[in-house]
Amino acid sequence: MRVLFTVFAAKPHFYNLVPMAWALRAAGHEVRVASQPDLMEAVTRTGLTGVPVGDELNLSNSFATGGSRGAEGSGATWQRLSGVTETRAEKLTWDYVLGTFTIGCSMEYEHMADQTMLDDLVHFARSWQPDLVVWDALTLVGPIAARACGAAHARMLFGLDYASRMWGTYQRFLAEQPPERRDDPVADWLTGRLSRYGLTHEPDLATEMMTGQWTIDPTPSWMQLPLEVPRTPVRYVPFNGPTAVPDWVLEKPSRPRVCLSLGMSGRELLGGDKVSVAGGASTEVSFHELLVTLAGLDIELVATLSADQLAALPALPDNVRTVEFVPLNELLPSCAAIIHHGGFGTVGNVLAHGVPNLTIPAPWWDEADLGRCIAARGAGLFLDPDEVTPEALRDGLRRLLEEPSFLTGARQVREELLATPSPAEVVREVEELTRRHRR
Repeated sequence: MRVLFTVFAAKPHFYNLVPMAWALRAAGHEVRVASQPDLMEAVTRTGLTGVPVGDELNLSNSFATGGSRGAEGSGATWQRLSGVTETRAEKLTWDYVLGTFTIGCSMEYEHMADQTMLDDLVHFARSWQPDLVVWDALTLVGPIAARACGAAHARMLFGLDYASRMWGTYQRFLAEQPPERRDDPVADWLTGRLSRYGLTHEPDLATEMMTGQWTIDPTPSWMQLPLEVPRTPVRYVPFNGPTAVPDWVLEKPSRPRVCLSLGMSGRELLGGDKVSVAGGASTEVSFHELLVTLAGLDIELVATLSADQLAALPALPDNVRTVEFVPLNELLPSCAAIIHHGGFGTVGNVLAHGVPNLTIPAPWWDEADLGRCIAARGAGLFLDPDEVTPEALRDGLRRLLEEPSFLTGARQVREELLATPSPAEVVREVEELTRRHRR
């Protein structure tokens, strides 16, 4: 069969799809990956075939103040994006939920994948005629293109399924409203987009248009939200991008090796790695102070920093190794612990290798909840950004290295992950679901 993957131009989101795409390709299916032109180099470097659609997204520029697609600054943009993660009962009013989807339909979905991208995607889908469209959970052009060409479609998660949870809350609130207050921006948005291609919005299909005919879910079962969503569980398989492994990674360290990694998303979106100190998110930890404090322990510290940060660093202790990038999948087997930002890709690598870890959550999506889940399983520690100081990080790291319960918890989580079907093992189920759902 033919399978079309689609994702907005962000490498972390694309890399999440690569193992599933290659599993289908290795099983003999034709695979294409459609995204904005600025992702095409990353796509083709994985050996997959790319389809450029729409204009360049320039995500890092558009999330900066004064960027071409937005001038309000990265903080405000991601505050909007994270509105769907709200759980506090006092906040979840009809006005709040209605506002979340109103902004989503008018700004967020259009920002990630605009009309030009959708036009090109529908044109390609109707020409190539895929049997299945697999879409990244923030790339809502996928189900529309699938409807336009009659393909089945599956959403692939990149973390916790906040979108389905908020969608369920929206539907419940909407049904409770009197007719005169029953505004439905999602129906209006779907109607407008579908009608452009001669299609009619069918209210009974709204849920599958927003959350997929089914969901391919690489989130471990103990992290998943309690939702009634048709899912195909799949093991998270780390993919860190095309890269070479430095020689030093393969050398056995003479003392416990610790990784400090703040992930790819911060560099992709904001141009650098950031950690906030206790007392306010606007003040950042001095990386030099942080590295020197951690290096006071008897460890080998491997810190991944941006090129600008590396160039600006003063001299560091001999037991600190700074690098711009190193693949976590290759580094973590030699690590005794890792300090990280809680991004789904980093967490997947950490769980796959059973490494005790300390999470300082970034504010993008589910980083805080993922970190709390890991801590609840006894596989690591969670440190709220308001509590971050170099000394607090050092003390948490010392606990990870000295208390054996964290290694026990991390290894148990790894065993559970390995028991989940791999991408290759779920191909047959994907084939069957495609036959069932395609029109």
